[in-house]
Amino acid sequence: MAKAPVAKSMRPVAERAGEWWMREVMGCVRTRRALRTKFARVDFYAADIIGKLADGACIYSQVTAGQAEAVRTRRRKLEAIPWHPSERVLLLKLFSEPASAKGNAKLWYFRVHEYLHQDDQWVILDEKSPIKPEWFKAWREPDAK
Repeated sequence: MAKAPVAKSMRPVAERAGEWWMREVMGCVRTRRALRTKFARVDFYAADIIGKLADGACIYSQVTAGQAEAVRTRRRKLEAIPWHPSERVLLLKLFSEPASAKGNAKLWYFRVHEYLHQDDQWVILDEKSPIKPEWFKAWREPDAK
């Protein structure tokens, strides 16, 4: 009897796109992704990516490629942390839509949620923030010449 195919996790791809999104859309001058290996795990206060703006402000983002339950789980995880008033906390949910009626091409987007920790509530900043195809590759610093 043949086994059912196992779905490939989109989380690493979503994290790479999230790092690009933090640089390109949010204007972060430095970003750092959390480390996840077989023997080690480094989380930045339950966030996958931390970004620094030019003025030194921090943006923490958690990225998910899961369904609604994954979003709820990550929200609860982020709500449990005592954030500083100057820090922004975002949750990026990766999703896709068909590019056309024919073919398998997809358009990718982030649904961006922000946690307003002073009010203890979540708001949706952007319902469909587009992702460029090159954002699925790892971020590389431009060569300083």
